[in-house]
Amino acid sequence: MKQQGARTVKKWWALAAVLAAAPAAQAATGYSLGVGGEYTRGDYGTGSDVSLITVPFTLQYAEPRYAWSVSVPYLWVQGPGDVVVSSSGPGRFSPTRSSTATRTDSGLGDVTASGTLRLWEESARRPWMAVTAKVKLGTADEARRLGTGENDYSLQLELAREALYGHVGYKVLGDPAGVNYNDIWYGTAGFNFFAGRADGGVELYAEQAAVDGLDGKRELVLYLGRALDGKTRLTGHLLKGFGDASPDWGVGVALRYAL
Repeated sequence: MKQQGARTVKKWWALAAVLAAAPAAQAATGYSLGVGGEYTRGDYGTGSDVSLITVPFTLQYAEPRYAWSVSVPYLWVQGPGDVVVSSSGPGRFSPTRSSTATRTDSGLGDVTASGTLRLWEESARRPWMAVTAKVKLGTADEARRLGTGENDYSLQLELAREALYGHVGYKVLGDPAGVNYNDIWYGTAGFNFFAGRADGGVELYAEQAAVDGLDGKRELVLYLGRALDGKTRLTGHLLKGFGDASPDWGVGVALRYAL
């Protein structure tokens, strides 16, 4: 039973990594604090490079049956003024403005809260399964293009079996003035491995286009992590985007401490 519980936690946080769009640390049950940094760069179809630095701060709580988290990022964005950080996650942009002059903005991003309920454990006949609900609150400064100013809601089903994992979800996007976002389907498929204190994996994320006439997101992530001690874990990742809705590339690191 103890071994099965440890395995559950590992899968739990592998899937939590997908929710954060960056590999999260494995964690024992209880509270944990996380801080990270990610740099992404791409032109998003604008013809000019857009750079984004994201520094998320996260409080999480996990049990074998359920988990919840609250996260707020600090954002720094530089690029044409006709793009804003979109509600679908750090490093993602959508055209909403007419100005193309390069500008730099920074500040707190949107607060995101999520809750996950495990439906059942993995067995010989069925995979591990959970459901997650998430709300993104439009708390970021819209005037500084750090968010859309609207709330978004998503619900997703998560599956894992042995080294394979994935999820499929539906997201309802709030519409700021002058923009009509599509509600979208999204999903992830990946695999991971564990070797003592180290772990790693590869995952592919895709979602439908949030704006008519633009590409949907397609991103490939490679991540590697290692436990520094019994409570602290360090994880790094590389990102490659495909299409105008994703950054050309990205790199990031995350540190998590179990309280």
